Amino acid sequence: MLLDLLAAFAAGALTGAGVGGGSLLLLYLIQIRQMEQLTAQGINLLYYVAAAGPSLFFHLRHGLVEKKGGVIALCFGIPGCLAGAFLAGRIDPQLLRRLFGLLMTAVGVRQLLGKEKKD
Repeated sequence: MLLDLLAAFAAGALTGAGVGGGSLLLLYLIQIRQMEQLTAQGINLLYYVAAAGPSLFFHLRHGLVEKKGGVIALCFGIPGCLAGAFLAGRIDPQLLRRLFGLLMTAVGVRQLLGKEKKD
């Protein structure tokens, strides 16, 4: 239970910083807690709803959000989320777990090998 609280706190802090703590929470739930993929995704979505509000508030307050881009992301993100939830419920959980692992690997490699943009 204490490890769960620490994982949730760490993921919340990372999310607030814009790092993507939800992805780390999902990995924790699947690998450490041995949850099924869809159950972990459901918990991660609930967590995201709780963490996104305060994070967005503080980022808006400090002028760190491009509002036009946010509206566009919102307009495409909602249908994408619905489509993804529909597909996730119909894909074999083992395949879904492997696809997620590939996605996380690709993101990690890109982060390690990507060049930093200069302003």
